[in-house]
Amino acid sequence: MPAPIEYGVALFYGLRDSVTYMVVQSDDLSQSFALDVEVADENGVVITNHLDDRRKEINLDGVLKVADAIPENGTQFTYDAVQYIIKSIDDKGVNKDYRKVTVKGIKYQEIA
Repeated sequence: MPAPIEYGVALFYGLRDSVTYMVVQSDDLSQSFALDVEVADENGVVITNHLDDRRKEINLDGVLKVADAIPENGTQFTYDAVQYIIKSIDDKGVNKDYRKVTVKGIKYQEIA
């Protein structure tokens, strides 16, 4: 099959990575600070903002592979070269579709 041809601005297409126990169909990555402290002066104007404790959160949605087991909460997995801790897993099944899995993970700033 010939390679696709694209014109215009180069854009990021598709997913960033994969995991072993499911076929990833969508990913949702976010970054935030767990500590956000503002100091206001006598007039109520913010004069200092302290941001610390960076966090990366991820949600992966996909279809469970038959031969692989879903990992336990609290275990780690790597996606897009970042190692996350699994915070929750949703395993949804219906009688007329494949098993859908949602994995939610977090990466703390000071935890390798």
